[in-house]
Amino acid sequence: MKAVYLFLTFCFLIVSCEKKTADPSASQTVNSKKNDSVFKSIDKKWLFTKTEITPETAKILTDWEEWNDFEREIISKPVTSLNAFRKKAAQLAMTGITLSNNIPETFKTPAVESRIALLQTNLNSLDMYMELDVIQQKKVEELLAEINKNYLSIGNQFDEILLRKAIPKEQGEDQLIQSFDTVKRASRNAIPTE
Repeated sequence: MKAVYLFLTFCFLIVSCEKKTADPSASQTVNSKKNDSVFKSIDKKWLFTKTEITPETAKILTDWEEWNDFEREIISKPVTSLNAFRKKAAQLAMTGITLSNNIPETFKTPAVESRIALLQTNLNSLDMYMELDVIQQKKVEELLAEINKNYLSIGNQFDEILLRKAIPKEQGEDQLIQSFDTVKRASRNAIPTE
C-alpha cells in the first residue's frame, strides 16, 4: 500500500514539474513582447532638451565639472535595448548625486540647491523604476517629463540669479535690507523683560 502511495506521489511530482517548466517559456515570450513595447515607448519619450543659457552663465558653468558631466550624460541617448536604458538611468543617478558638489558661489542659493535635490530624487526614482522586472511604462514616462522639466528649471534659475545680480541697487537699499535682516535674526530672549 505504501508503495502505491509513493508511486502516485512520485508521478504527481513529475507531472507538476513538467507543467511548471512549460509555463515559464510562455510567460517569457509575453514578457519579451511587453518589454519590446516598453522599449519603444521609452525610446520615444527619452528626449532631454538642453537648456538655453546666456553666455555669462555658460562662462561660470565651464568650471563646474559635475554639471558638465551631468549635461554630457543626460544628452546622450541609449539606442540599443531596454538594458541600455537601465544602465543609462543608473549612470544618470550616479552623476546626479555629484551635482550638489562644488556648486559655484554665484549659484549656491537655496533655490538652486532645492532644484538640484528634486532632480536627484527624480533621477533616483527613474533608476528604481527601470530596475524592476516589469517596468511601469506610464510612471517612467512621467518621470522622464519631470526630469526634463527640472533640468530646464535649473538652467533658468542660473540665468535669473545673474539677471537679479545685474540690477543696480538704489541708494539706501543696503541699509534697509540690513535692518530687516537684523529684525529677522533677533530672538525673543534678546529683549530684556521687567
